[in-house]
Amino acid sequence: MSKPVIMALDTSKTAGFAVWDTARHVTAMKTGVLEFEPDHSVEYCAGQMGLKIVRLIRENNPDFIVMESAIKTTMNGAAATIISNQLHGAVIATCTNMGVLWGTLAVQTWRAMFFGSGFKPAFKVHKLKKPDRKTGKLERIEYLWKDAAVEACERDGISLPSKKTIAHNAAEAAAMCFCWRNAIIHTDRDKLRFEELMKRRPDRKQEPGNDRPGAAA
Repeated sequence: MSKPVIMALDTSKTAGFAVWDTARHVTAMKTGVLEFEPDHSVEYCAGQMGLKIVRLIRENNPDFIVMESAIKTTMNGAAATIISNQLHGAVIATCTNMGVLWGTLAVQTWRAMFFGSGFKPAFKVHKLKKPDRKTGKLERIEYLWKDAAVEACERDGISLPSKKTIAHNAAEAAAMCFCWRNAIIHTDRDKLRFEELMKRRPDRKQEPGNDRPGAAA
């Protein structure tokens, strides 16, 4: 019985992707970023996202696609929430229309699984002119999760795009590939398909790359 091929997506206007044949070591994982032409509407980008996902699916024939859950609320305002949900909708509709099994992972879930429970990355402190609405302080701490994902992939020997400004998107997709087993499946029909897929997965102790620190896939 063949081992599953997993695709992960960090869905955004610079969407990271990773493809992992779980029969092979993680160093064989393929990563990249889907970019869109600047100054186009989010509707245009959603349409293009659907086309790009079709191409990725045809090229890699994944058994399962896992993506980060869409943003429900954000400090970046309503526009970021709208963009996230439209792009996620394009991906989900494309997967469903092509009959590809898919699921979602909350950002808190995959970070705890990938880095290990209790892990905190390096951070920056931003000075504010007005008190933060949540904390009331004149500073805001930004945890550098994206940098931590890049560093982890580099330690694991996973190749990332050379362009540093987008490499983190691919790194976070690679991280989600490790955590695919804990994805949330949203329909009863697909839950049955996912159970069958889980029977094909490598044993946790034997799975290539499962010896990495914090590995939980």
